[in-house]
Amino acid sequence: MVISDRYKYLYFVIPKCGSATVRHALAPFTDIGYPVSRFEEHVTIRKFLDNYDAPGRFDTHFKFSFVRNPYDRLYSGFCQDRLASTKWEHWIAAKRPIFDAIGDDFAAYMLDHVAQADIANAWDWICFCPMTAFTHLDGRQAVDWIGRTEWLDGGLAELAGKIGVALGDVKSLNVQTPADTDQPDRPKYLGCYTRDVVAMVNEIYAEDFRAFEYPVLDPADFPAVL
Repeated sequence: MVISDRYKYLYFVIPKCGSATVRHALAPFTDIGYPVSRFEEHVTIRKFLDNYDAPGRFDTHFKFSFVRNPYDRLYSGFCQDRLASTKWEHWIAAKRPIFDAIGDDFAAYMLDHVAQADIANAWDWICFCPMTAFTHLDGRQAVDWIGRTEWLDGGLAELAGKIGVALGDVKSLNVQTPADTDQPDRPKYLGCYTRDVVAMVNEIYAEDFRAFEYPVLDPADFPAVL
């Protein structure tokens, strides 16, 4: 969660949606943010309203977030969980047994674990929480503006105008695989998907695809196994 009372904004941080870059760009203007002190790093709108909005910021501040193509976001979440299982104690306890069993098998992680997990509420599945939990309430958009990770530089420039700040040089942080410069909105990780994983993602994240108008791909266009 990133908050500025000076510039009156709330940034609902969706995991694996360019947040390292956005947080760094906004750091000079942010009053409460990363490293996390008073709020979790990723707070859904419902959780914020239920637990953290006694000051009434939701009604007075400009609310925004950044989203990402679900296929890329979820593979990035898998990579993040795999890394976390080797670095931080509570993540090691939660995730290392899984990765010890499945190795680098993305399909197994999605079909055998994510599909059964409490992705809407569990801290250790936050990278797989639907994006609409950070942007919508009761099926309706509840934030004032939504940017896209695929067009992050342009989105940050537009956002700066809306919140009344002048951004310095924007550094792209935590980017493992650069986007295709000719087709920046083309998902980068489709080669990691099997037919069953595409079908599962299409079903579980149907609202994300609909709300943010990302194209839903046909499972039949993907291999049964890799």
